[in-house]
Amino acid sequence: LDALVGPAWRERGGDVAFSVEPASLELMADPGQLEQALINLLKNAFEATDAGGRARVAARLVRGARLRIEVDDDGPGVPDALAAHIFTPFFTTRKQGGGIGLAMVRQLVHGNGGTVRYARPVRRGARFVITF
Repeated sequence: LDALVGPAWRERGGDVAFSVEPASLELMADPGQLEQALINLLKNAFEATDAGGRARVAARLVRGARLRIEVDDDGPGVPDALAAHIFTPFFTTRKQGGGIGLAMVRQLVHGNGGTVRYARPVRRGARFVITF
């Protein structure tokens, strides 16, 4: 993922960071579909952040041996009034947006046995949590 999205972040003075704990972590899922879901989340983060913006993807095991992948950024976040609608197909707040990115993320994640949700961050930004 870093090879695909990292250069664009760094080119505009920002950064995207990745972490996996433990490093030997494995998931039985379609790698192409999971990659596409993460790319869509990072694309949204890129578009929501300014020059110098940052995003993070962190994968780790949580209680019950479940895998949690968090994608967060330091952009303006999702307004509370819109949060309930962001996974609805064709819902968009962007002038040039098609409204399929997050709906596709949900479909790809669900198709591999996972769930995805928007989690209001403690501070600025947006945070999405994928759980398998």
